[in-house]
Amino acid sequence: MDLMTRKFIEVGEGDRIYEVVTKIVNERGAMLACIIDKQERLKGIITPREILRAVEVREFGTLRHPFFEGPRILHLLTSKYARDIMSPPVSVKSSDKIEKAIDIMLDGGFYEIPVVDEEGKVIGEINYFGIIQGSVESLKE
Repeated sequence: MDLMTRKFIEVGEGDRIYEVVTKIVNERGAMLACIIDKQERLKGIITPREILRAVEVREFGTLRHPFFEGPRILHLLTSKYARDIMSPPVSVKSSDKIEKAIDIMLDGGFYEIPVVDEEGKVIGEINYFGIIQGSVESLKE
């Protein structure tokens, strides 16, 4: 995938949430954290949405639509590790067409997604900026 960057945030499922947030804050070039298992394969992801929900509950004691999300608030209050807030893995392979990445981004509301090799190991990511940067010329027409 031509638009892939080799830059991504790697965390373990046993990393504490504050460690994940610290990596994201220090990186500033990526918003998505890739949860990597012991075999170095993608196990899950943590998106800005999960981070913001955890911050909202911990810092402000609230969550949008709390009537419907009571169990979710309790879960976030007791969450300590990356595995507690991670989502299932979403990815593309380096051999996939860019259209597949765009479809996943549009369907899931992602601005970046991991790129994995044939064994499921993360080798980089593709993001919104890379896609639109590569499309500027065609948008002029």
